[in-house]
Amino acid sequence: MNSIKRGVLEPCNMNKSKRHLKNLLALFLIVSAFTMLYPSSIFSVINPVAAATLANVTVIPTNDIVNTRTTYDIFFNTATTGLIKTIRITFPSGFEVSSSTVLLVRSGIGQGLLSASSSSTLIYTVSNPVIVPAGTTIKLEIGRIINSNTAGIFRVGISTADTVPTVIDGPTLSWSFKIREITGNDVSPNFMIRKTLNDDAAGHAHGWDPDASTTSYAIFDSDIIGASDAEFVSVMIRNGNAVFCSATTADTGLFHVQCNSAPGNSAILDYIITKLPAHVVTSTSISSKSSPFGSLQTGH
Repeated sequence: MNSIKRGVLEPCNMNKSKRHLKNLLALFLIVSAFTMLYPSSIFSVINPVAAATLANVTVIPTNDIVNTRTTYDIFFNTATTGLIKTIRITFPSGFEVSSSTVLLVRSGIGQGLLSASSSSTLIYTVSNPVIVPAGTTIKLEIGRIINSNTAGIFRVGISTADTVPTVIDGPTLSWSFKIREITGNDVSPNFMIRKTLNDDAAGHAHGWDPDASTTSYAIFDSDIIGASDAEFVSVMIRNGNAVFCSATTADTGLFHVQCNSAPGNSAILDYIITKLPAHVVTSTSISSKSSPFGSLQTGH
């Protein structure tokens, strides 16, 4: 009986083995032909290319005191030529960027919109993206970022993506920067801060462009909360003709400078933003006791 079974089954098993071998051979020929025709396609599926690392990622706060609102300059160089639609900027936990949607300066990238996707992440979306070559330096100057509430050494993650969206470069961590506690030698920017605008590209971007003919300027500064009695701006002009100017807060991120005559070319604008509460004088009487000069005498 066993010999009969072997005699009946063995040819059947051999036929199945031959069919299986033919199928494997056919599959091998198909894969070989596809690989010869489209070599890059097959290998990209097996081993997809990883996103490249951005170069020279630098993040610089204009103020490094804890828990203060400040402006950040962000620089990086693209590593890959690509159609950049979005730039993602991720701060560490403890920073607050949800209201940091004021883009003060940009270069190396097209016009777009800055938005916050979380309390620590900003996304810059290019309105009409174009191909950006590898090695391009991109700068974003962003206002109204609140520093970490604890001192320390921090890094920010940057990545670029196309319209799919697929990551082009990054995420790459920036060089380290320091946020420190306020000391007895510091005046907290929460109360007072002094700034200077030169007659250059950075000054022009903030609204200061003296030309010996203009007497009124709208100055953009993220440290201006808005028109309020608790916020005062004083201004001074240097390196130009003798000019008297005054300032008034107008709106969030904006104050106006009005001069009695036009500042000349290369004039420098110094200004101080004071956020101390006003102390209203309620008495008009002056006595000899309160006068630092003692009693006043009339001349003979």
